[in-house]
Amino acid sequence: MRRRKNRYYRSSSDSLQDGGWFLGGWCLLFAVLWLPLPSFADPQTETDDLVKEAREGSQIGPRRGNWVAVPIPVSNPTLGTGLQLAVMYLHPKRLSEDGAPNSTSGLGAMYTNTGSWFAGGFHNDSWDNGRYRFTGFVGEGEMKLRFYGIGGYPAGNRALDYSLGISILYSQFQVRLPYTDYWYAGLKYLYTRTESIFDLNSLFPGLPPTVINVPIRAAGLGMLLTYDSRDDNYNPKRGQLFEFSWTNFSDTWGGDVEFNKALTTYNYYLPLNNQTTLAMRTRWEVSSEDAPFFFLSTLAMRGFSRDRYLDSQTLSVHAEARHKFAERWGVVAFTEAGWFADSFSGLSDSRTIISYGAGVRWQATREKSLNLALDFAISSDDRAVYFKIGEAF
Repeated sequence: MRRRKNRYYRSSSDSLQDGGWFLGGWCLLFAVLWLPLPSFADPQTETDDLVKEAREGSQIGPRRGNWVAVPIPVSNPTLGTGLQLAVMYLHPKRLSEDGAPNSTSGLGAMYTNTGSWFAGGFHNDSWDNGRYRFTGFVGEGEMKLRFYGIGGYPAGNRALDYSLGISILYSQFQVRLPYTDYWYAGLKYLYTRTESIFDLNSLFPGLPPTVINVPIRAAGLGMLLTYDSRDDNYNPKRGQLFEFSWTNFSDTWGGDVEFNKALTTYNYYLPLNNQTTLAMRTRWEVSSEDAPFFFLSTLAMRGFSRDRYLDSQTLSVHAEARHKFAERWGVVAFTEAGWFADSFSGLSDSRTIISYGAGVRWQATREKSLNLALDFAISSDDRAVYFKIGEAF
């Protein structure tokens, strides 16, 4: 395994290494080259249109939300096999806000055969026809995981078993930038309290019972920049989503460790016909060298354990064809590729991880396009089955 600096307690205000701090510049260049220019609207005209829509909408009966309460099997290589219970309320859109994203509230609990469990709740909402957007999440659980190593040296069957107890509080708030239709900016805050307990006997059989307990508090404040022209935030058929976030973790915000993380994603949705959409994504994640190992960059792909490939930087590309063959039924086929390294320049020389697969979709309600998903994926090193609510991206 490649030797690295202390990833747990070393405090530093150093910049992201090997090109990480240039991420903001890359994102701006990316936006200028690939995203359409924001459209400008006359504020008075926009206000008049909203008033007209409100008057027309007032003649329609009250809109109703949808409750979704389902038990969903859990099957993935990270957490094991088990069951999750989810109760969600899909809020009705307010009058004159048909262009705003869907708002959702939910509670969920999960337990698997590995002893992993998690429970939490979330809410995302928007106001003033999507001008203001909010997402909040709180949860607590304990995950039974395996540490495969860092930087392309998976330990295979000799991976280190560990338990990660975690409490999470997350919130983000964004506002649409003046005189634009699709650009948003805002802040986010993440607080986690974790306790990592390592069982060394799984790596070195025959040792006396030996465990290492590593408690860490991590708290970060970050900035968000978003371009969102999707026609639907549950299951988009057309449009684009660009997101850039940079988060600073330090004792200033309530944590024990100091490091930085940045994430850039770009999704493009192309309708091929009325029933078929081609969804594409590029994802680049950067973590500074002193991040705890469970905060390192990962490959957000299907077909293997989420913690199998850890390093300072990861880059992945995704393509998925989605076809709806009945009123509430659909199928998908996808392929993904990813790279991981300790620097941006190292990504081009790193090993390529490939995954591909197919899945089935069932629309949970007739009114909303939120799907229950079943996917089967095969990757370079593993294979996996996934049950989940919503699309992969």
